[in-house]
Order: sequence, then structure tokens, then C-alpha cells
Amino acid sequence: MKKLTALSLSVALCASLATVSLVPASSIAHAAAAKEWVNISEQVQYYGEVKNGVPNGRGTMHWGDSKQYSGEFVNGKREGNGKYINEYVQEGEKHKVVYSGTWKQDKMEGQGTLTYKVTQEGDVVRSNEIQTGTFKNGVLQNGYDVIHALADPDYSFTYKNGSEKLEILGTNVGLKTSLKEGTLFSIDYRNGSIHKYYSVFPADTKSEQRKLNADLKYLRSIQNKLNPHLDEFERLSKQLPLK
Repeated sequence: MKKLTALSLSVALCASLATVSLVPASSIAHAAAAKEWVNISEQVQYYGEVKNGVPNGRGTMHWGDSKQYSGEFVNGKREGNGKYINEYVQEGEKHKVVYSGTWKQDKMEGQGTLTYKVTQEGDVVRSNEIQTGTFKNGVLQNGYDVIHALADPDYSFTYKNGSEKLEILGTNVGLKTSLKEGTLFSIDYRNGSIHKYYSVFPADTKSEQRKLNADLKYLRSIQNKLNPHLDEFERLSKQLPLK
């Protein structure tokens, strides 16, 4: 059974969201009220509203049996609100990517939620990830990214908003208590020129340990600010079972 570092999953996620051009090479349209069928290619079909022979308005696009998008189009491209589903098999594992939110020029752009689930043979979930917030050019810019995986530790939590970034590795239970007691696996906080890091593991030298303790003291001093993010981490983690 494969094990991996949870933070590496988002790299694979980006690779699964490659843009596919929606401009048809040839089309056969049949009027059905305000909607039409359009054959974009041998593997790509569309049913919905059309303008000048290309998807425009609301409709559904299929890329074979693996990919589907239902939502709004502008001049042949995904733009507006819509839901994208991509299911495929790679190296014996099942991958499922789902994004619900806004699009611009065929890319995730604006508010949305993306999930990415990888299942091994025997229906064992190897990793389960959720990203929610603001996307730009297909990548989460501001918001939350939570990963549950067959890894050590098994949870990875990230919050970012502009220059502020909070990263935690550990469990998904009692995060506020763990920060207060200094028992988090690790916590890394950045905000502009501020950078504080603490790990439950002892440092190699006394000076390094003093730095860890000082950073923990600072993180405790801003815990009221961090608590809403810790609550959201735990809430999102409940959507990521490994089963």
C-alpha cells in the first residue's frame, strides 16, 4: 500500500486539470427548443445553448466517459458558474477530481471548492483533499487546503490569505488544545516579515530549542486570531474519510 507525504498531493492535482479547448473542429447541430447537440470532436460532445456554432450559455460538455462539465459557457469556453468532474485510472488507482465554482476563459477563477480523491485497489482511499476559497488561473490563491492521506502525519492543513500563511501537520482533533499545550506535530506561520515555527520534536541544540519555545509563545499569544482557522480545518477534515 502506497504511503506519501500529504503535501505532495496538490502537485498531482494540478496535473489532472489540464485545459481542453472547446472550439469545435466540426459540428452537427440539431435544434431542440433553445438547445442543440454539438459534436466538438470524436471524443467531445456538447448539449446546451449555442451561438455561432459554439457553446454559449448553459450546457453540458462530455470528454468521452471520463470528464464532464455542466454550467455556463461564453464563446466556446467555460465561463461563469459550473461543475467539473474528471474520473480516471492511473497506475491502478482511481482518481476523482470535482470542482464546483466560477470559471473564466476555461480555467477555475473566483470562488469555488475543489476535491481530489485517490483510491487504491480494494477500495482503500490513499488520499482525500479539499480546497476551498478563491482560485486564480486554475490554482487556489486564498483559502483553505486540507489533505487526509495514508501518510505520517495523516493530515495536512493550509490557510493562506495574501502574505499570511498557516500550515499545520498532525491530527484533525483538538487543534486548539494541541496548540495551547504545544503538542502539535508542527505549525508554520508566516505573515509578511513574521515567520514562526514550532514542532513537538526536540531541537538538536539548546539555542534551537529556545527559538522553538519562543515561537510557540508567540503563536499562543495570537491563538485567538488563529482559532477560527483551526475550527475550519477540523470542519473540512470531516469531509475527507479514507473509506
